[in-house]
Order: sequence, then C-alpha cells, then structure tokens
Amino acid sequence: MRKAIIIFIAVLGLNTNAEANSAQRDTVEALLIASGADATLDAVYAQFDGMFANMAEQFKIEESERASFKKHMHKVNLMLRDEMNWDTLKEPMIDLYMAHYTEQELQDMLAFYQSETGQSVVKKMPEVMAASMQITQQLMKDVYPKIMQMSKAYAEELKKQRATD
Repeated sequence: MRKAIIIFIAVLGLNTNAEANSAQRDTVEALLIASGADATLDAVYAQFDGMFANMAEQFKIEESERASFKKHMHKVNLMLRDEMNWDTLKEPMIDLYMAHYTEQELQDMLAFYQSETGQSVVKKMPEVMAASMQITQQLMKDVYPKIMQMSKAYAEELKKQRATD
C-alpha cells in the first residue's frame, strides 16, 4: 500500500510537471508568434538574395554565366526554404527559449511584444536587420583582405616553424 501511495504521488508530480511544461511551451509559442519569429524567416530569405548577389560578384560571375548562376541560387533558395522553415524551427526554438528563460521572463517578453511598442519593434525589425546586414557585409569587404593577409602570414610562419621542428 505504501509503495502504491509513493508511485501515485510520483505520477501526480510528473503530471503536474508535464502540465507546467505544456503551459510554458504555449507561452513560448505565443511569444515567438508575437515577436514575429515565424515572419522573420521571410526577411532572412530576402537577405539570402542579397548575399547571392554578393556571391556573384565575389565569384566573378561573367554575363554569360549569370543565367546558370541565377538558376543555381534559385535552387539553393528553394532548398533553404524547404529545410529551414518555421515548421522545422519552431520546436527547437521553443526548447531553446525554455532552457534559457524563466516563466516570468517569458511572460514579461510576451507582454512587451503584445504591446504597441513591441509590435512597432516587430514591424521595423526586418528593415533594421537588413540594414545591419548591409553594414556588416560592407565592413567584411574591408576586413576580409586583412584576414586573408594575416592568415597567409601565419601560414608562412607555421611552415617555417614546422621546418625547424
């Protein structure tokens, strides 16, 4: 009898934890929707288009190669949309938020994103992110040659070091 009571209490505890876990999952899902996480993917796909244009420049795609390059990038874009869609990302994102935020933090964020200011942030964020990506890409154009130069110097240094070992 005592064993049955202990098992019953343990099962009740698990059930309560599962219900709390389910409620927290619902809170996170509501937060992700309110913050526009699902819609953010559209902005990410648009940024890929910009990256593809930069790749054409980086690969020195000639005019005669543009059609095949565009076709290839279209295939890549379709694959990304298929492999990295909201249905694929939703559960791992919920798990991520649950691992890092308390229920109170989730509720506070949800309240913010449901507010007028939060919705303003959501609406403006794709444009802000696109502009920040352009800034980052421009900075990387300036920094990349320096990284390559440093890497080349290090490779030479490593080659000399290995020759003496």
